[in-house]
Amino acid sequence: MYSTESKKYSKELNGALGLAHLAGSVMMHYYDTKYTVSMKPGEATPESAIFTEIDGRIDKIVADYFGSTWPEDKLLTEERVPDEDWYRSKRIWMVDPIDGTMGFKGKTGHFGFSVALIQDGRPVVGVLYAPAMNLLAWAVAGEGVRLNGEPVHLSEGKCETFLCSKNAEDRPVYERALQLIDPSRELRSVTAGSVVVKTLLLLRGDAQLYPTLPLSEETRVVPKFWDVAAADVIIREAGGRMTTFCGECYRYDISDFRCVRGFLMGTSSAHATVLKRIKKGV
Repeated sequence: MYSTESKKYSKELNGALGLAHLAGSVMMHYYDTKYTVSMKPGEATPESAIFTEIDGRIDKIVADYFGSTWPEDKLLTEERVPDEDWYRSKRIWMVDPIDGTMGFKGKTGHFGFSVALIQDGRPVVGVLYAPAMNLLAWAVAGEGVRLNGEPVHLSEGKCETFLCSKNAEDRPVYERALQLIDPSRELRSVTAGSVVVKTLLLLRGDAQLYPTLPLSEETRVVPKFWDVAAADVIIREAGGRMTTFCGECYRYDISDFRCVRGFLMGTSSAHATVLKRIKKGV
């Protein structure tokens, strides 16, 4: 465990870090073993429907922890039905027990744990952990971000690389998006299998931009709040930006927890350049 402190959220940050380490230990313990795999009903694609026994185990650990430690806070996770009024709470914890379940099942290393505390609609604490890659990041609003214990700030150099999902590169809708994002085709694309991993790659300097398209009949699936809330505060505290394709910041206290307007995440300069291109092209 790294030594951590926060002016305002020490207990919350250390609790989130402890959960991340525990979740990572559970993932790696079962990584090369046999476990039950099933499909969740009502999902738009097989990738979003896959559910493993390990997702359920970690989700129970999360629910038990928050139920005993902060019983007044609301909890929103990928694996359970939330209270009807969850979004009305002043404090909401958002957790993805295994972000990138396909990567976990396929043993690609591209999976992780995500936890964020929402206060008055905005993320104020965020932790991301990719145990197979040995990458851990955390941030508190107004207090900066650390990657594996070291302060980190996104470089504002030339935008050369963008990140996309493993199943997105060949889809025509992404080709049309690239006409807006990179009309001269100068950027190199790198595929990764989860929001956690892509955010950590941005922090590490492997890329400068991570776009996800708004919901449409063609995209069908968009990330949910539990996927992006921790990444939001972490990227902002690293000097970057995360907004919708219209340049608006997400609020996390609305009942629809889908990122239906897509998002642009990256360095401040890359974000500004691409957002300007999108607004001209729309």
